[in-house]
Amino acid sequence: MSREWGIGEAGRTPACTPLDDYEAAELQKCGRPDYPQGRRLSCGHMVYYADEVMSASMGTSCLDCYDRMSD
Repeated sequence: MSREWGIGEAGRTPACTPLDDYEAAELQKCGRPDYPQGRRLSCGHMVYYADEVMSASMGTSCLDCYDRMSD
């Protein structure tokens, strides 16, 4: 019996899990920036994805500057 690549046990293709769909959606999302020209934040950094924008007490900040700007 010959085995082929991509075939699971007993000749079946492995079942997909709900996390597979989530991971695929996240990977596709990374390819298209929410702000193609970039968005300058109050901290001075430029971001391209909405997930990277944090709202701090001193304005908008990136993930790295959030602690410094949320005094």
